[in-house]
Amino acid sequence: MTDQIRLNPLPARLIEKYNLNLSGLTVYTEAASGAYLLTPILAALAGAERVFAQTHDSQFAGAGEVLARTREMAAIYDVQDSLEFLDRRCHRSLAVSDIVTNSGFVRPIDKDLIDTLKPTAVIPLMWETWELRPSEFDLGLCKDRDILVLGTNEQSPPCDMSRYAGLLALKLLFDLGFDGGKILVLGSDPLPAGPMVDYMRRIDIDVTWASAEGNGDLDYESLGEHFDANGSEYDVMIIAEHKSSQLLLGKGGLIEFGTISRLNPMQKIGVICGNVCGLGLRESELRFCPQTIAPVGHLSYQPYLMGPRPVLDLYAAGLKVGEAMACARLAGFSVRESATEALNNSPAMDFQEGMAWV
Repeated sequence: MTDQIRLNPLPARLIEKYNLNLSGLTVYTEAASGAYLLTPILAALAGAERVFAQTHDSQFAGAGEVLARTREMAAIYDVQDSLEFLDRRCHRSLAVSDIVTNSGFVRPIDKDLIDTLKPTAVIPLMWETWELRPSEFDLGLCKDRDILVLGTNEQSPPCDMSRYAGLLALKLLFDLGFDGGKILVLGSDPLPAGPMVDYMRRIDIDVTWASAEGNGDLDYESLGEHFDANGSEYDVMIIAEHKSSQLLLGKGGLIEFGTISRLNPMQKIGVICGNVCGLGLRESELRFCPQTIAPVGHLSYQPYLMGPRPVLDLYAAGLKVGEAMACARLAGFSVRESATEALNNSPAMDFQEGMAWV
């Protein structure tokens, strides 16, 4: 594993792709395992003067293991002098940071964290603004404190994540034992359902798309009737709903497990994201993947399962948004002016309506 990462040119390629230059900036982010191992390394390689990397125990690895592996990688990439590792939230480090990422081990972005930040600190979201979860991020307080927060546009170059969405759907299909049959996808635009359906159709997979947005082959209102008439034809159902919180699968949902078992007991179910009753799915005896179904608003089947590329690509794009915001704020620009600079010179995304900065 070490030799593979040692030879991995991906961080350097992404720094070049986004023209990422964090010289003179201090970054507060996470240290994590697996595909996320190189995230603080990437920030240091991009020239950050200091990178604080916070971690703690998780279901994937203990904090001690994460810190040992990250230190090993830092030495391999010769950035060990730029990194400082933390096993808990550190207010001293937050107080001097220019860019604070919304990475998992850094969250929640709450009053305790926000009140610690210096006035020019910025927070880039490593996803689009509509994905923000208020339970984990106090955007209102950030606005009250003039702490600039922008998202990352994942739907257009240079950060076009749509290809990863298609590949992720394909990986899930193969994990389910897909052999070329007919697919039913439940999910709304913008991500991830639309790019997944487009990708599958481009490689000649027979797919029917149900969406709450009215841009699929059928809408959710007509899905139940459609499934009653055609459910036996589908080999796999993919749930990729990241926008609507409506119950899709389960008792009282758009489709009940008893209906699936009656019409097509061999049907396989893949859950990327969406409101699915995990208990009911387990009790249904239908084949499904993954085995753990995440709550609404979270991904059950994540891009990191493909490897570090999609994770680091989005992370580098988010750092570029942070770079543009931080440099503008440190140059004396107002919050609104800094948001405009970032929107014009990075893959930044603003919020909508009353929460927009510009």
